[in-house]
Amino acid sequence: MNGKSPAAGGKGSQASPWNSLSGVLDGHWTQSQFSVPGYTRPLLSSIPYYHIVNGTRGVTADQAGNPPVQPGDALYLMSGNYGDVYLGDYDINTFNSAWVTVQAAPGQIPAFTTLYIHSTNKWVFNGIKVQSINGTNNNGNALVMLTDQGPSYPTTDIVLENLQISSADSTAGWTQAQWVAQARYGYEVYGSAGNGTNGVPYTNCISLAGSHIQNVRTGAILSGNNLMFTNNIIDHFGDDGIDYAANNLAITHNTLHDNLNIGDGNHEDAMQGQNGALPAGAALNYFSNILIDSNLILRQTDPQLAFPQYLQGIDAFDEDWTNMTVTNNVVVTSSCYGIGLASIHNSLIAGNTVVEDGLYSVPGCTAAITVGGATHEGPVSTNTVVRNNLTSQLNVDNRDVGVTMDHNVVLCCTGPYISWYPNGAVQYVTQPGVYGNGNIVETEGTKGEFVNFNPATLTYTVMLKSGATAIGAGVAGGPTVDILGVKRASPYEAGAYSYPY
Repeated sequence: MNGKSPAAGGKGSQASPWNSLSGVLDGHWTQSQFSVPGYTRPLLSSIPYYHIVNGTRGVTADQAGNPPVQPGDALYLMSGNYGDVYLGDYDINTFNSAWVTVQAAPGQIPAFTTLYIHSTNKWVFNGIKVQSINGTNNNGNALVMLTDQGPSYPTTDIVLENLQISSADSTAGWTQAQWVAQARYGYEVYGSAGNGTNGVPYTNCISLAGSHIQNVRTGAILSGNNLMFTNNIIDHFGDDGIDYAANNLAITHNTLHDNLNIGDGNHEDAMQGQNGALPAGAALNYFSNILIDSNLILRQTDPQLAFPQYLQGIDAFDEDWTNMTVTNNVVVTSSCYGIGLASIHNSLIAGNTVVEDGLYSVPGCTAAITVGGATHEGPVSTNTVVRNNLTSQLNVDNRDVGVTMDHNVVLCCTGPYISWYPNGAVQYVTQPGVYGNGNIVETEGTKGEFVNFNPATLTYTVMLKSGATAIGAGVAGGPTVDILGVKRASPYEAGAYSYPY
């Protein structure tokens, strides 16, 4: 940040850096009153800017003045705070013909107050810290926000990796009122509505990987098509961990832990299927092709956690969902739903481990896998298999056409263990044994199944121990690898981990 403008001799080199990222790429260059001292135009050639073209004032991107940064280039940032970084502007496309990379220089930690991306394409941001409390610079957006302006101004092909996203490094001592007033949303992808069946088509092809989101309200909102959210950590969040509402989503290999009750009345979920942007006249969205695989969800690991709260795991209570694959996930929580999915079709719920931690009272509830029936707006579920799961409770509405359950293992000893409809009427299983197609209620509980399960110390290793009932209790037709990527082979296990590891 101790550089110079081009007018003062800045060259954009490590020895002679520029002093303003806004001078290179800010979307506000389209506005007639915008300027950056020492910069006559944006240094990136693809950024539209307000200037005189052929005797007429207008907004366009061009090569006037031989701008030194071109699509395909990389910008390396030194440590320092670059403020609010804003890409794109109202009713204008910022088009890159090749990827533009903005990343931390080796050993540096550049920081943004917020990052806002819309109506543009082909950007990579790598190694950036994005941090500020709500309202900084009169800005109430999420820390990282991506959106579009409909089909004429889409946002596509954005790669974000190795980001640090937080309202503050530490929220120790914050009151609930401070959380509500000061914590921001973390990462938000929220595009314009489609037609009700094509998801969210105008903000699409976006990934966030290898990043850490903490001390925020909602961690991530994934409402754009063709999104990948992988190998991220979300912790110390005050509302939901992840909200999803789009087509073609991959939510994989993430860790979520330590949610808080910040007193705003939010319904607490680790991953919740949401309504999304609804097109005019549509009763609901029909979303499809959702992969939720190999995620670790732990309600509490921090013994000093302020305001502990229940946390529902992976769920969808709204809209309609086709081709969902929910596999290899671990959920350790206190709630009614470890996995709860309705209005679900042509889907597979398999190889998951869901366990009640017993630490937060939710009267009448045990963390369960619950599948079938209808959401608030959607039709009843169809053609969905619930297989090879290991769970504290199992509830399946197999009255729905094609909804089946087989070779699941249910932990004793807090029944009822299974609710289902073997003859069209609900039946509650309250005793150990084998039920239906290979569904087992075992007799040892967590101590007989897991290497370590100790709520008193908030430590959980839910790999299977020797002699666990879940070993060999599964069948083919579930995920081919486990949560660690280990190939599954016969005899198949129930739960997220194969055995031996």
